[in-house]
Amino acid sequence: MLRQIFFIFLAIFLSTSLFGQQRLPGNQNIYGATGKGIIYDNEMTFNLAIATPRNFFFGVRSGKLIAFDKMKYWSASFGDIRHSRERRENPDRINILTNRVSRAYVYGKENQLYALRVGFGTRKYLSEKARQRGVAVGYSYEFGPTLGLLKPYYLEVDAGEPGSPGTIIDIRHTGSNTAAFLNQDRIFGASAWTLGIDEIQLRPGIHAKAAAHFGFGAFEEVAKSMEAGIMADFLLGNTDIMIESDLTPGVSNSPLFLSLYINLQIGKRW
Repeated sequence: MLRQIFFIFLAIFLSTSLFGQQRLPGNQNIYGATGKGIIYDNEMTFNLAIATPRNFFFGVRSGKLIAFDKMKYWSASFGDIRHSRERRENPDRINILTNRVSRAYVYGKENQLYALRVGFGTRKYLSEKARQRGVAVGYSYEFGPTLGLLKPYYLEVDAGEPGSPGTIIDIRHTGSNTAAFLNQDRIFGASAWTLGIDEIQLRPGIHAKAAAHFGFGAFEEVAKSMEAGIMADFLLGNTDIMIESDLTPGVSNSPLFLSLYINLQIGKRW
């Protein structure tokens, strides 16, 4: 679902960019006698990003333009953090008692991790775009606190006796039931996402981002841009996403999460 929303946002972003570059606002003096553009005091954009490995986050950015090519801003975003070893499996099993089809699940996953980030940063353009068309190239960076939300991952497993399947129960990994939790012959599928919400634990931390910034119509009233960069989150406390076991070879957990991302931004200047 999030992937579909991202591509819809991308289509809107590109169509707006094409129309936005065809003309400049008639009531704005975009360029002065020096050819430098100047102009607006504030900018606010809504953002949607896709990051490795298969992470999504969305948010808002609001800033103060201190020069035509520089902005100080704050941002807030929310998204998921996944482990690079996550692989979805779909057993396509049917519960003979309820005639319900199983959900896809991630083998070896024990927790779901989400991140609420608040950042403070700077965006700087390195070059001025063409007066009516083109792209202004620059960079951005930000730092700030992160609040991690760690939610247990539940699986539906078949608890029936051999020869009489169909009794499905929900279980989470407790450390003492690793063999049962990783028994693929018993796994029916993922439990409902809402299961475990009342068990969410908070994990404080920090994050940092650095990105190349591409502004489409960088000095126009409608703000349209794209960023491509790297992001790091460091969280305190246990943030294990996957189970480290002989049954999950090569899996290791770390409190440091690194990802590459592409972020689409659209909004308004005034």
